[in-house]
Amino acid sequence: MFANPHDNPVSNVKDFRKQQLIEATIRTISAHGLSRTTIARVAREAHLSTGTIGFYFKGKEQLLLGTLQALAEETYYQVQLAFEFSSDPIETLELVVDTCFSREICAADKIAVWYAFASESSARKEYMAICGEYDAWFQRSLLAQVQRACTQHNVNSSSRMTAISRGLEGLIDGFWQDLLYQPDEFDREAARNICHEYLRTLFMDRPAAPAPSRQRETSGISGDREISDTLPTWTYYDAEFLELEKETIFRKNWLLVGHVNDLPGPRHYLTLDAVGERAMVIRDNDHKLRAFHNVCRHRGAKLFEKPSGKCAHTLTCPFHGWTYRHDGKLVGVPAENTFENLHKESRGLIPLDLEIWMGFIFIRFAKGGPALSEAMKPVEDHFLPYRIPDMHPIANGRYDETLPYNWKVFHDVDNEGYHVPVGHPSLQQLYGKSYRDTRVAEIPVSLAPLNEQPATLWSVRNYQNLLPRYDHLPEANQRLWSYGGIFPSMVIGLYPDCIEFYMTLPVRTDRTILRCGVYAHRDNRRETRAAQYLNRRINRVTAREDETYVRTLQDGMQSSAFPEPVLSGIESGVRGFHHQIQKWLPAAKLKHHPGEGRVTEVNAGMTAERPPTPLAHP
Repeated sequence: MFANPHDNPVSNVKDFRKQQLIEATIRTISAHGLSRTTIARVAREAHLSTGTIGFYFKGKEQLLLGTLQALAEETYYQVQLAFEFSSDPIETLELVVDTCFSREICAADKIAVWYAFASESSARKEYMAICGEYDAWFQRSLLAQVQRACTQHNVNSSSRMTAISRGLEGLIDGFWQDLLYQPDEFDREAARNICHEYLRTLFMDRPAAPAPSRQRETSGISGDREISDTLPTWTYYDAEFLELEKETIFRKNWLLVGHVNDLPGPRHYLTLDAVGERAMVIRDNDHKLRAFHNVCRHRGAKLFEKPSGKCAHTLTCPFHGWTYRHDGKLVGVPAENTFENLHKESRGLIPLDLEIWMGFIFIRFAKGGPALSEAMKPVEDHFLPYRIPDMHPIANGRYDETLPYNWKVFHDVDNEGYHVPVGHPSLQQLYGKSYRDTRVAEIPVSLAPLNEQPATLWSVRNYQNLLPRYDHLPEANQRLWSYGGIFPSMVIGLYPDCIEFYMTLPVRTDRTILRCGVYAHRDNRRETRAAQYLNRRINRVTAREDETYVRTLQDGMQSSAFPEPVLSGIESGVRGFHHQIQKWLPAAKLKHHPGEGRVTEVNAGMTAERPPTPLAHP
């Protein structure tokens, strides 16, 4: 079966250039056909030299085959997500229809290329292998969902199941051909609705097809409710839903506390207050890192108030003086003889799951679940060249900030680069011409090779000029900014001169804590210090710009005219983020609020059908 189109390591800018050539080839085939597509035409379309194409593809045939493979993998990847999105087979079929008519898949140039290769499949075995494999997989997957839907509706005829499946497949294929031959007259919404109507007539107890990108949900809740492909507005303002986010998403996933070199020696500690919980990480006298709830076992006072520091040889509660060893064992209780039935061995500090990944220290408040390294393995190669465990905190690079908006709005802005050309002049001049959002096994990764054209903005121009080379980085990373996400709310920015992290933690529906930190290798070169200063200056400007957009979105949600999201392909990161939350909290699929005080109940009913797996991605 096809690989995820982004499964290859993305630490190399070559991946971006190769994708650029593939997209140019798609446009060229669409305009001229397969036989008249030449290396020269593709080079002109891509604004690159023929030599560049030769570097990535040995000839025209390899270029064509690589383009078909990439197109097939992209289509498979998007449609596969639709097949896996819901446990309800009819909802799944409706979402598959929506995906097949999405602008990412149902684009005239891509369909033209797909049919061009399909028409040549009888003569070219390598084309047949790719086109035939995808078609066979789609037919099998579609039939499997139809069979499940028919079983639910007491339809036991295998021939009827096959007829329904092939009929839906034929409808989709027919509308694709309409787009190919009459692109100006093609009505995407009408095509989608007709396919939904086809399903409705076959399963008469289903309601009529809803508005675009909406399905119906009937299982686990009373009555029919409209389902949203993205997060509905009520999820940003409902206090009950926020408590579910804290309990289900944040307490069950890994949260960053800091970096191993934030704790340089024994007895140094870090603390983290998040979603109503309190954690601390301490390096003991054997240099081992241990994590505990920052809660005294007497009456619950905090052992450490500060975000970081160095403690004494034992941990002493400032309230009543209960004392613990660094391994959490309770060793001292003032006036111990005044307590009845006090068993000190059962009153030690409560440990937390702790994991170190790429030098970063993570804790998890809920016990169990997979290791972070397991979930992040697909992007491990992207981070390794930076040697993050060897980095040290930059002076004044660590800070927390309280923001007056919902945590999800922050990431709705941060998860797409569509707004960079208009919203971030500095970033547009720095890397906007080549910026690309992608996903590696559903982990969001962004690549941004620096523009070579000199910028007009002072900070950007001087950063371009002063950025030195770094011996530990491969050539492709010397002038590359990139970002990687860790669900639910952390982003790591990877720059040649330093790295940064930022993570949001929800407090209220309109209040969020933003934690940030900057780390770098020890390097006293003047150029490095200048680059780090300019880097942070550019990022501070960007943060102020984003804050304006986040506030605008937060305030705008109170308006009766606030729209449902209309997302471009460039904003796919927003949809992916929303789908992750909907996986963990199925009630977030509901377009309308389920009723005051009923969010938890409804979510429990929907979750029972398909419980999430920690660190799973949609």
